[in-house]
Amino acid sequence: MCGAPMSTVGRVGAVSVTSFQRERAQKVRAMRRRMRPRYASTHGAGRIRQDGPVTDPAVARDALFDPGEVRGLFDRMSRSYERMNVVASFGFSVRWRRQLMALVPPDVQAHRVLDAMSGMGETWSRLLRRFPRSEVAALDFSPRMVAHARERSRDRFGGRFHVYAEDMLDSGLPDASFDVVVSAFGLKTFDEEQSRRFADELARILRPGGAFAFVEVTEPPNPVLRRLYDCYLSRIIPIVGALLVSDPVEYRMLFRYLRAYGDGSRSERALAEHPALTVTRHELFFGCAVGFSGRRV
Repeated sequence: MCGAPMSTVGRVGAVSVTSFQRERAQKVRAMRRRMRPRYASTHGAGRIRQDGPVTDPAVARDALFDPGEVRGLFDRMSRSYERMNVVASFGFSVRWRRQLMALVPPDVQAHRVLDAMSGMGETWSRLLRRFPRSEVAALDFSPRMVAHARERSRDRFGGRFHVYAEDMLDSGLPDASFDVVVSAFGLKTFDEEQSRRFADELARILRPGGAFAFVEVTEPPNPVLRRLYDCYLSRIIPIVGALLVSDPVEYRMLFRYLRAYGDGSRSERALAEHPALTVTRHELFFGCAVGFSGRRV
């Protein structure tokens, strides 16, 4: 299925190619030229610019999780990220964001709520339905994502969200300053050590008794489903990205992060091993996503 070539745009029987088809064919050909590797791929872990021989896998993996690289990636994708999130997940990102809110324990006293790694605020409508009377804030370290989020807060939510332009691994937020921390689709950009730092920062900014809930896309355990999902993300999504925003390379990186994240076990380990946190894992849609919920003890 994935190895089959994309359908060509040309003559079909005796029907002439329309000018629209010719333009689309030119765009697809140009897109394919852009999709030729500009990065060296190693062990499915990451890509770095290829200026010579293929780099050592450990170096490639370091580049994948380098904060500057991650920040730049999301800056470049900010124009179309919300739409692509829906497309990349077959629309399930909408459902998973809704399930994210349901993971927060119902008995938590949510005076202050933080949406960590908030992107452009795609979760906010559901967050406010879940916590209509809470003081709400958001945090992201991509300048362009933050700019879009502040615009959304002003235009759609009356400026209700205070948006911090900070790194969640070193946020500078006060100790015990939030009752609830949620996040959608941000954990995959952390490696093992960064995941532990994330757990440290989470425990620091949550008040005792506070709660957290996260959701992230994962590789499904079923081999058939995983193969279809991998094919979709590695082959189809870059093409859709090229048609929407003209550069498929950035959207291929989402597949690299998914492959490196696997089943999400490194996030689970980091949260479970922290002495001040408890965590429960939730499988979503046959393992295509995972949720984590827990408390600050």
